[in-house]
Amino acid sequence: MLKPLRFALPFLFLASVPLGLWLGGGWSFLTVAVMPLAIAGLDGVLGSAEGAAGSPRDWVYRLLPWLYIPAQLAVGAWAVIEARDPATTTLELAGLTVSVGLTAGVFGMLAAHEMVHSASDAERALGLSFLASVGYMQFRIAHVHGHHTRAATREDPASARRGENAYLFAARSVAGQWREAWAFEAERLRRKGRPVWSVGNRMLGYLAVELIVLAGAASLGPRVLALFVGQAVLAVFMLELFNYIAHYGLERRVQADGRPERLGPRHSWNSARRMNNWSLFNMGRHSDHHRSPMERFHRLQAVEGSPELPAGYAAAILMALVPPLWSRVMDPRAQAWIGAWPEPPR
Repeated sequence: MLKPLRFALPFLFLASVPLGLWLGGGWSFLTVAVMPLAIAGLDGVLGSAEGAAGSPRDWVYRLLPWLYIPAQLAVGAWAVIEARDPATTTLELAGLTVSVGLTAGVFGMLAAHEMVHSASDAERALGLSFLASVGYMQFRIAHVHGHHTRAATREDPASARRGENAYLFAARSVAGQWREAWAFEAERLRRKGRPVWSVGNRMLGYLAVELIVLAGAASLGPRVLALFVGQAVLAVFMLELFNYIAHYGLERRVQADGRPERLGPRHSWNSARRMNNWSLFNMGRHSDHHRSPMERFHRLQAVEGSPELPAGYAAAILMALVPPLWSRVMDPRAQAWIGAWPEPPR
């Protein structure tokens, strides 16, 4: 029963948000300091592990993302109360905004990612409820129906090309995924013989929900609006950094018929670091996630023939924030990995 608690680390990091504000002043940035140092630092100390984490008590693992999303939303609601309190200084409001956005973008987005892949209506709704809180509901359509089909190709906006700057990638990915989600939804409605501009269009429904949430934040005052927009922008940026790292430079080759080769383990960057995977809902098993998109996070395994990051995802994100460093470290690795691939059939 204790083994699933390894994956409960996101709750500890989330608890640092109110702790930092309680300590006051610059301590409101506590989460920003603790998270990267703890995850990246302990990756080296705790080492790597192979194999899946699942057990006969799989339901216990499943509870973790289920519980994390309401916890993240509760912290967000508490942050709104604190933002409206005149006793909360501008410095503390900034620290609170960044801390909420960081936890939402790392743990909240990964928990929602787990939910939107589910066959359960309730779990998908839970994932969408979180995505509404950061204004990114279209991710559910673009990721499930777009990225999982076209990952590691030029047609996928959520796959980074070798030499591409992380900041420019994030802008391209956000815009591209929105267009992709709209195009998919429009085509789905056309196949059903229904008008694109109708109540059946999920993209219009998502946009309406997001505008209502934004209007609600604005109605509570400029400080709350700043908190909401700030944490949402940071959360989306963090998600796109995960996307940036996951397939960076690992482009599928084009076959004789003009179609890309089959997506395989070698097209995703992985990490076997224990701390990385315990903190990030097994994000490091990315090749296995693409092989079995609906598999529960705790059952994902290391796949033979998968490229390994030189560090865990947390350390990789820190590197990606400094483009020259990222390029120096990752470009040769991506090029060497591609060079080792056999040519696709002609």
